[in-house]
Amino acid sequence: IQHESEVRFLNQLNDYLARSDNAFSAYDWWLFSKLDETLDAVYIPYYDPRVNRMRQFNPDFIFWLKKGREYRILFVDPKGMQNIDWAHKIAGYRKLFEDPDTGKPLVFQRDGLSVQVHCALYTPDANRAPHDYHRYWFDSPGQLVG
Repeated sequence: IQHESEVRFLNQLNDYLARSDNAFSAYDWWLFSKLDETLDAVYIPYYDPRVNRMRQFNPDFIFWLKKGREYRILFVDPKGMQNIDWAHKIAGYRKLFEDPDTGKPLVFQRDGLSVQVHCALYTPDANRAPHDYHRYWFDSPGQLVG
């Protein structure tokens, strides 16, 4: 991991997890990994109007969280707001994983299990996010799994 934003995120996550009151402890179990876009075929497709074609949003981290029979998959990208494609990437996420009428995450049912997919963009100051996108921006690991 060489990107400053990824290192900052991991350091903040590590500090947060050291606290006894961290929100991750409410889950039966959870795991996460760093995705490598050269090795992992995990991405969210999105339309990029600048080049008039579909592209791949490769979040840097993926979390799997389990509580009872409910699972959450959480994609985290700590690139911050300097990445100009973030709104198009969120549009791709919304198209696949949110109800278009309510904006709430879709719940996928399989064999008695419920799965929701979430996306979090991590930045040093989430208050700078545009109002319509505020729910996707986080500046503290404790906000990721509320």
